[in-house]
Amino acid sequence: MFQRVSCKSGRPVREFLTSHIWSAAWLREAEVEAARKANITLYELMQRAAQAAYDVIVHSFPDTRHWLVLCGSGNNGGDGFEIARMAACSRRVTVVAVSSSKPLPTEAATALSALKGLGKGAVCVEDAQAWLDKGAQTEEVDLIVDGLLGIGMNGPPRGLCEQLINIANSIPVPRVAIDIPSGLNAETGDAAGACILADLTVTFITLKPGILTGKARDYVGQVHINALQLENWLMAEDQQKEVFSRRLECKHLLKLLPKPKSCRCIHKGANGRLLIIGGDTGFGGAVIMAAEAALVAGSGLVRVLTRSEHISPLLSRCPEVMACELTHNALLQALDWASCVAIGPGLGQEHMGRSAVRIVEMHLKEGNVPSVWDADALNILAQNDTREDEEQSINALSTSAGLFRLGNRIITPHSGEAARLLQCSVSNVERDRFSATEMLVQTYGGVALLKGPGTVLQVAEDADKCMASGAAKELLSQRRAIVDAGNSGMATGGSGDVLTGVIAGLLAQGFDPWHAACAGCLAHAAAGDLAVASRGGERGLRATDLITHLPACFNPSAEVFD
Repeated sequence: MFQRVSCKSGRPVREFLTSHIWSAAWLREAEVEAARKANITLYELMQRAAQAAYDVIVHSFPDTRHWLVLCGSGNNGGDGFEIARMAACSRRVTVVAVSSSKPLPTEAATALSALKGLGKGAVCVEDAQAWLDKGAQTEEVDLIVDGLLGIGMNGPPRGLCEQLINIANSIPVPRVAIDIPSGLNAETGDAAGACILADLTVTFITLKPGILTGKARDYVGQVHINALQLENWLMAEDQQKEVFSRRLECKHLLKLLPKPKSCRCIHKGANGRLLIIGGDTGFGGAVIMAAEAALVAGSGLVRVLTRSEHISPLLSRCPEVMACELTHNALLQALDWASCVAIGPGLGQEHMGRSAVRIVEMHLKEGNVPSVWDADALNILAQNDTREDEEQSINALSTSAGLFRLGNRIITPHSGEAARLLQCSVSNVERDRFSATEMLVQTYGGVALLKGPGTVLQVAEDADKCMASGAAKELLSQRRAIVDAGNSGMATGGSGDVLTGVIAGLLAQGFDPWHAACAGCLAHAAAGDLAVASRGGERGLRATDLITHLPACFNPSAEVFD
């Protein structure tokens, strides 16, 4: 999702605005204080917002001549009235206003009064119900401005707002959302009902969490942020209030994965001993891709335990890997050898997979080895069944396995796996991806990485301490992060296996779990973007294409990512 930042300050401030995410609820309450600190009224702040939006619209769609401005009964509607007033001097403007039994907020009422003060010939202001009753004339409209519902909306749009949203979406012209598309939850990114399909969203003061993840990616279009000259106030607030989340984009690889200091005396063991467990019958490709990705990420030694039939193709693809059949004794020996464990790619949920999960979990609980869990390892973890009577051959080490919170475990579920882990529906997970990741770390400990558009990462309060330093430490200072990179072409089989290998490869080298998860996820997303750029499009992207482009992400240069 491409973004532009409008502020008069230098690059450090622009970086601050695009990487710090505050909650919409906090922002609604803080606007009064922000205006007071800026020595302006709330109406003047509204005027700043309207001017910012108007400038972006004119720059983006200079040839439009008839704007339809949809205005709700709150201050988002007030923004719309102000934009309509500015546009009226050079364009034909039709304003459709939703009336309410409650009076307009003071600022919105002032804006409407100023609009009507232009005179009847300057702009057409119509009541929404009357406009609909007359047939909702839109034939000559060539741009729609959405000012119906702002960041305070909670729940699906109803009544007139719902009807207007559906009409707006049916008209084949550009749609511009003011602050956030109407119908989209600014806190969660959920669209519970009708929602404006915006081509462009102009948001104010800060980025909102709901713009960056989940369904929002299909609704917001291109996003522009304007701080409304409140940058200094925001930066002062950052010292006093915890930020909701950090936004990570490709250029942050330069900070998260800086070039390592040269050390001529280093040896392969110093870069970690990674054990990867997976690849049940028919799923050998998963563990092969995970192993290759881990090598590219920099893991010094990689050992794979899998079905015997997968060993030959694995070694043909990755001769650097040590591979053997997954047996009880081989697993115990490999666990004693490993400095990091990844379990799940192609693991399956049959006897082999269930046995391996139990033994690994008990071993990790007793030791201090970091791990990455994905795919069927998560599904088995969600089942949390012992079934000792079916598995008499399993060592006593595994027969009492139960649910453990592990402070140095990284879990990487998609929404379906997360739903199973949380024993809820997929729709509940997607309704609030931030709450879902919070619940995951509360239940399972460590770090949760909820895959999908706008991947959300969360670290438990009692997880292993983040050991990053310098610029990386500042980027990772919050307990939550949103990765704003990657593309829909990455929604293909094997992409998650590559991600597991990438993160495990970093973890094996000594990155702490939070640093490894954030840096690995971002590198994986950036590789997807590089792959699409090299291919000329997203269609037909393969998981192995990501591996091809990973070296550029693990050795990032300013020429590529800045």
